[in-house]
Amino acid sequence: MIDENLPTFYLRPSSDNIKHNASVLLSQYGSEAAPAYALRHPDPASPGSKNRYAVALYDSYHPDILYGEVLLIPEWTQPSLSQEEIRRNGGVPPPPQPILPSSFVIQLYNPDQQIVVQQGVSKWSATPQWVFEMPQQSFRQPSVSSIDRTQSDPTASETTPKLRFKWKKEGKLSKDYVCSLSGKNTNPDGSKRKNREPDITISMFKHLREITMYEPNLMRLEIEDPKGLEVVILLSAIVIREVYNGSMRETFNVSEVPRRSSGEAAPRKNSYERTRRQRPDVLPSQAAPQPSQPRPPLQVQAVSPRPPPTDLRSQWEIDAETARLKNEVEREERERRHAEHAERKRIKKMLEEEERRAQLKQIEIDKETERLRRQFEREKRQERKNNRSPMPTRPTANLRPNLPVINYPQGPIQRPHSANPYRPAGPYLQGPANNASSSVFFGGGSSTNHRPPTGGKVNSKPNFFGLLGHSDHSGQRLNKKQSAVF
Repeated sequence: MIDENLPTFYLRPSSDNIKHNASVLLSQYGSEAAPAYALRHPDPASPGSKNRYAVALYDSYHPDILYGEVLLIPEWTQPSLSQEEIRRNGGVPPPPQPILPSSFVIQLYNPDQQIVVQQGVSKWSATPQWVFEMPQQSFRQPSVSSIDRTQSDPTASETTPKLRFKWKKEGKLSKDYVCSLSGKNTNPDGSKRKNREPDITISMFKHLREITMYEPNLMRLEIEDPKGLEVVILLSAIVIREVYNGSMRETFNVSEVPRRSSGEAAPRKNSYERTRRQRPDVLPSQAAPQPSQPRPPLQVQAVSPRPPPTDLRSQWEIDAETARLKNEVEREERERRHAEHAERKRIKKMLEEEERRAQLKQIEIDKETERLRRQFEREKRQERKNNRSPMPTRPTANLRPNLPVINYPQGPIQRPHSANPYRPAGPYLQGPANNASSSVFFGGGSSTNHRPPTGGKVNSKPNFFGLLGHSDHSGQRLNKKQSAVF
C-alpha cells in the first residue's frame, strides 16, 4: 500500500465461494476494506463460454447494476496442411491455437460508450504498454431544441476532445504497472516533442492484486465522467492481469479434445461378449453365430445446446468430434467382427475337441465290447466242454461182486435145439422161462444149476458187457439169464 489515505481496491475471491467470480474491496483513509464491486466471469462449464474471455463489473450491493464489461474473442492460427502432423494427430489436422489479441474493448453503460485499449511496446524500454482514450464530455447538454436531440452523443462524436491514458510496466522483470495521463503537446503545430507536458500518474497496480488511485492527480483531469474512468481503469487492469499475464488456455477456456493412447484399453465392452457371459447355459451348437444380415451404418447424432460455431476453434472441435465418433464407430465395428470371428473359431475348436473325445470314447467302448465278447465266448466254450465230459466209472467190486468170468471156447458154441432161434435185440438176454434168474445189474447172483461143461476147451473171451476182465476159466458157457424187470 502506497498511502492508506488513497483509495485502494483489492481483488479478493468471491464471498459466495464461486471459483470464477471475485470481489473488489475498497479501502480509504485507513478504513477496513468494504465491498465496492462484484467481478463476474461466465461459467466455464457452459457451452457459450468456450474459446472466449468475458468479465463484467457489477455493483456489490445491487447485483442488477452493470457498470461495464469486456468480451474478448481471440484469433486462431490456421490449421496445418502437413500430412505428417495430420497422421500424428489421428487423421485430423492439429487444433488451431489462440493468438494473443493486441487490443480489447471495454463497454460502458449509462452512458453507453466503447473504450478501445490498444497494446503496444515502449520505444525506450521495450516494455509492453496499453493505451486508451476517454472523452472529456460524456453527457449530452440539456436543450429544448429538437435539432440538438437528433444529434449523436458526445462519446460517439469525433469532434469531442479526448484524454489519452496508458498502462505501462515499470520494468521487464517487475509485475507492477502504472497508469498515467499522457502529457499534452504545447506546440501548436505538434512538430516538436520538447514542448510536450510530462505524464501524470493516475493509478498504480501493485503485484497484480492492489489498484491504488492517485486521487490528487484525478482532481486535475478535465473529464465529465470520473466514475466511468474508474471503471475503465479497474477493468483494464483486470484484463491485463488475466489475459496478458495468465495462461491462454485457461483464460480463453480452450478445451482440449481428449485422445486415447494406443496402449489404453477400450472403455466399452462388446455387447456380444456381455450377452455370452450372461447366458453361460447356452449349448455350443446354439451359441454358434449364424450368418446375419449386414447391419446398416450407425447414425451419430450429436445434440448439443452449444451455439453455432463462430470461430475456427469451435469449427475444429466439431470436425474433430465428428472424426472421433466416426473412428469410434469403425473401431467398435472392427472389434465386433473380430470378436465374432474369435468366437466362431473358439466354438469350432470346441466342437472339434468334443468330436475327438467322442471318437476316443467310442474306440474305448469298442475295445471293451470286444474284450467282453471274447470273455463270454471263452466262458461259453468252457461251459460246453464241462457239460460234455463223461461220467466217472462206477467201481466193479460194488456193482457186480459175484459176477462170474466166462471163457468162450474156440469152436462154435453148441446150442440146444430147444433154444429159441429168434432173439430180440437189446441189452438184456432172454433166458428160458422155467429157469429162475436174477439181474446181474442189481446184485443178483447167477444160477448154479447151469454150468458149462468143463470138458471142452473154451478160448478166453471178454464178458458180454466188456466191463469185467478176461475169464481164466476155459470151457465155461454163458448161462442164459432172465431179466427180473421183464
